[in-house]
Amino acid sequence: MASDSNSKNNQFRVVLPVIFTFGASLVFFQGNAHADDANVTANTAVTTTQTSDNQQSSNYQNANVALMTAQAVQTHAAEQTANTDPNKGAVDISAENAQNVANAPAVDTRPNVSTNQISNTQADPENGTASTTISGTGNINTNGLSARNVQFLESIHQGAVDGWKQFGVLPSLTGAQAIIESGWGQSALTTQGHNLFGIKGSYNGQSVTMPTYEYYGGRYVQINDAFRAYPSNYESIVDHGRFLKENSRYSNLIGQKDYQTVTHLIRQDGYATDPQYTNTLNRVIQQYNLTAWDQEAFNDNINIGHIDNVSVQGDNLKVEGWHATNNYDQSMHHFIILLDGNTKQELYRQEVPGTYRQDVQNVYPNAKISGWGGFSLTVPNSANFAGKTIQVVSRYTKNTNGEPNGGDDLWFNSVNLNTNAGYLDNFNIDAATNTLNISGWHATDQSAGKDHHFIILYDATKNRELGRYEVNSAIRNDVAKVYNVYSAGKSGFNLQVNLSPALIGDNIQVISRYSNAANGEGNYVDYWFAPKTFNANQSYLDKVEISDNQVHVSGWQAADASVKEQNHFVILYDATTHQEIARKQVSNVSRPDVQRAYPNIANAGKSDFDVTFDFNRAAYAGHQLQVISRYSDANNGEGSRTDAWFAPTTVPSNNQGFLDSFVVKNGEVTVTGWQAADQSYNQKNHFVILYDATTHREIARQQVTNLDRPDVQKAYPSIYNSAKSGFKAAFKLDSSLIGHEIQVVSRYSDANNGEGNRTNFWFDAIKLPQNLY
Repeated sequence: MASDSNSKNNQFRVVLPVIFTFGASLVFFQGNAHADDANVTANTAVTTTQTSDNQQSSNYQNANVALMTAQAVQTHAAEQTANTDPNKGAVDISAENAQNVANAPAVDTRPNVSTNQISNTQADPENGTASTTISGTGNINTNGLSARNVQFLESIHQGAVDGWKQFGVLPSLTGAQAIIESGWGQSALTTQGHNLFGIKGSYNGQSVTMPTYEYYGGRYVQINDAFRAYPSNYESIVDHGRFLKENSRYSNLIGQKDYQTVTHLIRQDGYATDPQYTNTLNRVIQQYNLTAWDQEAFNDNINIGHIDNVSVQGDNLKVEGWHATNNYDQSMHHFIILLDGNTKQELYRQEVPGTYRQDVQNVYPNAKISGWGGFSLTVPNSANFAGKTIQVVSRYTKNTNGEPNGGDDLWFNSVNLNTNAGYLDNFNIDAATNTLNISGWHATDQSAGKDHHFIILYDATKNRELGRYEVNSAIRNDVAKVYNVYSAGKSGFNLQVNLSPALIGDNIQVISRYSNAANGEGNYVDYWFAPKTFNANQSYLDKVEISDNQVHVSGWQAADASVKEQNHFVILYDATTHQEIARKQVSNVSRPDVQRAYPNIANAGKSDFDVTFDFNRAAYAGHQLQVISRYSDANNGEGSRTDAWFAPTTVPSNNQGFLDSFVVKNGEVTVTGWQAADQSYNQKNHFVILYDATTHREIARQQVTNLDRPDVQKAYPSIYNSAKSGFKAAFKLDSSLIGHEIQVVSRYSDANNGEGNRTNFWFDAIKLPQNLY
């Protein structure tokens, strides 16, 4: 992919809403948009986004915090006039477009996304076709073969014969290896990479990793390895011949005409580890009479060539290759003709001088023209070529106008000139400028003749256009180095859009369009980048301070949704009883530290909250207290809202007690003491329980009325009931308890029988004396 550009000074022209039509024939599906979130992770316990009054979820509870009566949701649409002048700053989404999108229903469709479609700009040999072209399967034996297998043989026939003419590799060997190693073209390696022979490594930088079995130490072992990936079967055939020709270990089989000699040598030279490889090759060659291809190859008639390159380079179309033939004399002219590969309509022809090719001369030394059959043609690119499939014809003729007269034609396979590639370098919110920043590039051969470059913002959730803006394409030398595409060097774009509620929550797409019309319609080509939803929500609770009558909380919540949900509330919530305690609307405070950590969240720089609630600590003693930060589009905090639920905090509680006396007399025990407990605020029933610690059973319980204890209040002034925490109770004793360990338990309970929710204070056990009287 291309790197970022240094070009920053683009100008834009906004075209206000027009009818948006989509050219389906110019849309390619898939995408390359890349926009990364910040790497800093806040330790928010739970975040949840709520969009209605009856839908809310949390990892801590499912109860609805919304206890207040919902009211009509307020909107916060900008009232100022939309900026349509790029010289005045970032452009705006018009209020009309924003409202149309807000009112539109969501559409359940998959967004259009373009995929990078790249022309074969550096094509490996594409064999030409001429009057001497080999068709079908020749004279080999195809009896009993399926139609699919016959088609496979047809696809490798000419390549196998050409392999002899170019590299001296016997066609019967090539054919047999292709059949065996590709499984008649059905192996995973063949279907994924057109690799017929299992040649490892890479081809023009392309490879595919596959599991394979190798024969080691007398057994087969499975390994993963990289294999060459080809555009088609023909490239694999050609590369097979080149591979054997260029590796000196196989030099002994080059030019050999006896298949049994060749199949023995290739195994001996280490091409394959299977000890039965030679026998397998011989059996296939004999079964299908592949030696018939050898006889064809030994024919000395030559009319062959190769296209090295058909590509757009800058504003020119470049064609390079060679054509060798026996049907040639010095009086002939060499023409290169360019055809529309689909309609066969001629687009261009030109006589070309010979470019000497020593490599071709080495392979075809007996051809009447080979080394001087090289050619290189540069043609000014135009809309005449844009987006078309180009077929190159090389012609030797005696006519000066290039019409046929003696000589030979060589028709090469077509090459597509319809590259349509793009990349988003940046598609992020900038918290510092309160804008959506968009930058990237779009390079396509089809932009020739389309001088207007538009960036279109599109809501893929609602299938509605948000706005389109004409930009001056920026210099992108990095793209030009990677892609031989028309005007790739000037394919960049940059755009700033002021944040709008219309950009938040839905799938937003960037479309780059080249058009021949000033309004972006007419004849155009699009690149649809992958959609992105701006709904980031990060938060952190800095502190929770609980006193007897107040709770002070501070922290921050940065959320993209704050652009349209502009009311910020902090809610105090009892997670034990699932009840809201209080809520307060707050004004956001500057947080430059948050903006540094999350520069791509809309309100990160102003996300702080600091609020104090009136609070009765005793009423919630021991409860789980939870803080919720919320952005809402309603003045009461309901409506559409985005929450951050922080981890619960336990409200501190104090429970103190003392047993003043334990007196046994006349067959009963009288106990006095005190228990001061914050939980007594909600647990108002006070019981004193006599408990047999020896047998682990309750003896009796007695509800008591609390007595004044000013001494306890002086010692524990912060405990809720310390001033009135005393108790006195008397219990009858049975003689069976003599010698047992007895415990006194003071209990506050919210139930009349002393059960329910309760807070106990267990005093130390006392052993009953032998005499209870």
